[in-house]
Amino acid sequence: GVHMWGNFNMTHAVNKIIVRDDAELLPSYQKSAGYSIDQTKSYISSGKCSNYDQLYGSTVHDSNDSGKLPGDYNIIDFNADGVIDSKDEVAYGYSSTPQNTYNATIGFEWKGFSGFVQFYGVNNVTREVTLTSFANNLDNVYNTGTWWSKYSDGEVAIPRWNSQTSYNSATQYLYDGSYIRLKNAEIAYTFSNKLTRKLGISNLKIFVNGNNLWVWSRMPDDRESNYSGSGSIGAYPTMKRYNLGIKFSL
Repeated sequence: GVHMWGNFNMTHAVNKIIVRDDAELLPSYQKSAGYSIDQTKSYISSGKCSNYDQLYGSTVHDSNDSGKLPGDYNIIDFNADGVIDSKDEVAYGYSSTPQNTYNATIGFEWKGFSGFVQFYGVNNVTREVTLTSFANNLDNVYNTGTWWSKYSDGEVAIPRWNSQTSYNSATQYLYDGSYIRLKNAEIAYTFSNKLTRKLGISNLKIFVNGNNLWVWSRMPDDRESNYSGSGSIGAYPTMKRYNLGIKFSL
């Protein structure tokens, strides 16, 4: 008969900073206390400035204000003091450490055949992936969404070649880091008969397996962490692997 098996587990981990030596006069939304360790923070936008009228009506930035253009994000003056500055950066989303992780594995055995699939997933996590087009005046362009134009609102602001803005990325490079991954999968057949015994082998297993074969995510590419080493461009995307092998016992 067919032997089926499976297991599932979940880990839930939440943390909150109770006491921190924050500056006494900082507003509560800028303190570390009350938030998670490494809580993501960002400037928030109310959409994009679609034309010059909206641009001129937007709140003044404390630096590079003259560099603003239609299509840039309209940054929210969170503390309502009439200027966009460091005091308008607020908690956004989650930290870069997932609060929930999931693992599910199912497999079978039947007449020498065997196989399994293992799924792994996370949620309640925010990733920062700064795929900045034209960075340092290089002609690198990343496909992170459609650009704004006067005909279409687009998904992201128009990349800059040389002009500067101080807060215009807003939450553009922050992503819901949730994903579901087919982490491992294998199909195999085990020989255990007169021929293998004549060869002095008690059993012989031929298998095909792979890692990271499929993923669903809202990320711009397949990665499980923000950074690697000293680079701020992000960790190298996760690689797919395929293996063909033979395993035997004497």
